[in-house]
Amino acid sequence: MATEKLYDARPYDTEFTSEVVSCAPGKAPGTWQLVLAGTLFFPEEGGQTPDRGTIDGAKVCDVQIQDEVITHTVKRAEPFAPGASVHGVLDWDHRFSNMQNHSGEHILSGLLHSLYGFENVGFHLSDREVTLDTSGQLTKEQLDDLERRANEVVYRNVPVTCVYPPKEALAKLSYRSKKEIDGPVRIVTIEGVDVCACCAPHVAHTGEIGLIRILDVMRTSSGMRLTILCGGRALADTRKKEDALAAISHLVNLPKEEAAAGVQRFADEIAAKKEEIKSLQVELTAVKLAAIPGGQTKNLFLFEGPLPNIVQRNFVNGLCEKTSGLAGVFAGSPQGGYVFIIGGRGRDAREAASLLREKLGARGGGKPEMVTGSVHAEEKQIREALAALS
Repeated sequence: MATEKLYDARPYDTEFTSEVVSCAPGKAPGTWQLVLAGTLFFPEEGGQTPDRGTIDGAKVCDVQIQDEVITHTVKRAEPFAPGASVHGVLDWDHRFSNMQNHSGEHILSGLLHSLYGFENVGFHLSDREVTLDTSGQLTKEQLDDLERRANEVVYRNVPVTCVYPPKEALAKLSYRSKKEIDGPVRIVTIEGVDVCACCAPHVAHTGEIGLIRILDVMRTSSGMRLTILCGGRALADTRKKEDALAAISHLVNLPKEEAAAGVQRFADEIAAKKEEIKSLQVELTAVKLAAIPGGQTKNLFLFEGPLPNIVQRNFVNGLCEKTSGLAGVFAGSPQGGYVFIIGGRGRDAREAASLLREKLGARGGGKPEMVTGSVHAEEKQIREALAALS
């Protein structure tokens, strides 16, 4: 027997009473698969995660729908008796947040369709993110205009209606739908903006959405994925970013409007200091190389603080000129680990990498002439491992 979808007609209700149709043990210990005659709990459907709440005080962990039967996964010690009357309470904050974001997505999708002819080819509404996949791409300027137009729809506070049109009326209706639907089709209409087949609860007027933001865009070969937030989620995100901007403004000692320039100044100064340090490291390694006599036959392994890769590599090349054995530089610290480069003239440097991997779990590899990698160990442990080299 199909479950009566109470949320269709009563999307703003938070409590309901219904009769238990069946109750079976759930997959997880202490859970039950509960089917009711009717429910306010919207199941996971149409790209949207399910409602939250309780039934007779027990937590509803999940809500799924199959063949028009809605099953609630409920956590409680004892089962529900078939035929018993139960009381459900919805988590309204979660439901309304989903309504705001889903209705906001319909506005964006409707505008994308009417302005650019793009189709909504994917939608995901979870507790953490909301994404909208489109069949075409827009420029930054077009996306800004789309966001502005969407919020103008919010300001106008136009009605949002959800109905099941008769079959004859539906056949004459032009509406968006990602798939063919058998049976009754629920049509969500945002006056003057969008007409779309949808199963989820929506706000009654667009003014309830409050705010629509496009936070990010990821372009694909043929379309784009928009990350969006609406309503309370958009407000919370804006506050979080405003707090971060205020902190950055304080750190760079500039007004918020000039904070980006202040960060760029610091970035330029850091880049200049890095180049200065790199030049000093080049000079220091040259001095150290000059102090090592050439013509040696033993393996040479030095331990240094962190070094830029090019400085470390040139240092190793210089060491290789001093010995017919292997030569290497381990840059880093015992706490953070070492990055190593080992080379040889006529010796297979992979022997050293193999020893370090076998004895100390090092990572890396390379060619006979030179290997690179990383290892977390004390200098003493590394030298003891490399002592096995002939």
